Amino acid sequence: RQSTIKMATTSLRTLTTALCMGGALGLLLPGGVRAARRLLSSSAAPAGYDAGNIFAKIIAGDIPSFKVMETEHCIAILDAFPVCPGHTLLIPKKASVTCADMEGDSLTGTMAELPKLVRAVQKATGAPAARVISNVGPEAGQIVFHTHFHIIPRHTKDASWANSKDMVTKEEAVPVMEAIKKALAEGC
Repeated sequence: RQSTIKMATTSLRTLTTALCMGGALGLLLPGGVRAARRLLSSSAAPAGYDAGNIFAKIIAGDIPSFKVMETEHCIAILDAFPVCPGHTLLIPKKASVTCADMEGDSLTGTMAELPKLVRAVQKATGAPAARVISNVGPEAGQIVFHTHFHIIPRHTKDASWANSKDMVTKEEAVPVMEAIKKALAEGC
């Protein structure tokens, strides 16, 4: 599983340029975005949290992604190995291994975005339904040990859960990413 994550990390670097995290906070702190990154990553992480995981690197802007939204508390990106087009991940920015570790503003700020994101994914993909899942622990299928929620568009008799063996291409990702962003902008 670690080799798969390393391969995904390497492949993601070639897809698009990284966007920096830190935004407004970076403008307020002496030292700018780098100081904001240090502040956000220095918050007390739960036991067993690996600050070098791929989602932490995406949040820090060190690895590119197909980002569909970002708020103070979370980001949403397209899954690099999607079950189907539009498979999106909602990821809290604050370090946590599973949703059982989430609390306070990170929990409420992230969960407040979930309904809107589900509606946007459904609208963008034309899916009548969606599956929302958070795998909690390796026995449940968790591969990256940073809390994240899968939003998977579902169509009639489309019950597969297996992730794709092939990484999403830019040609596949960009149109659905833009459709989700448009649906979010339209007020989903």
